[in-house]
Amino acid sequence: MTVYSVYEPSDAPSGQGDAGAEARAEKIAFVKEGFAWIALIVPILWLIYHRMWLELLAFLAVFLSLPAIFGNDPVGKDLAGWASLGLTVLFAFEANDLRAWALRRRGFRFAGTAWGRDQTEAETRFFTRWLPEQAQSQPAVPADLPVPAKSPAIVPTRPLGGDEVIGSFPRS
Repeated sequence: MTVYSVYEPSDAPSGQGDAGAEARAEKIAFVKEGFAWIALIVPILWLIYHRMWLELLAFLAVFLSLPAIFGNDPVGKDLAGWASLGLTVLFAFEANDLRAWALRRRGFRFAGTAWGRDQTEAETRFFTRWLPEQAQSQPAVPADLPVPAKSPAIVPTRPLGGDEVIGSFPRS
């Protein structure tokens, strides 16, 4: 099973009933947890595809500075090659976490988790749970109905001298 973190834009329209939920559902992003194989093979294209421009600039800055750090002699080139391989593997392990961070930076908020054999199954499981919650949280209330008056607040009282409870058991 593959686990996905689900992110929803916080500025998505809410309140237009099913149309609002459908518009919000179109913008939801599923981020796979774990290793990103495509980010290992073609990291620059992976970053471009996910529109992670700041991360792309940082990635290029690190990799373009490796020859300056290790030098141009044969040993330095070998060390730079091993360092770039190690950094690429590290990037592939952290790529999906960077994507989640980039989504939060763009104003997305964590909406939950989903799991499945593939992304389609995870989306199906998530939306079968998420859509009914959206319908319940957005009741359609006509504007001409009067708003009921607030009931008086109930003030909590402190327990009497022998009524304190410590843990799950009353004090004897």
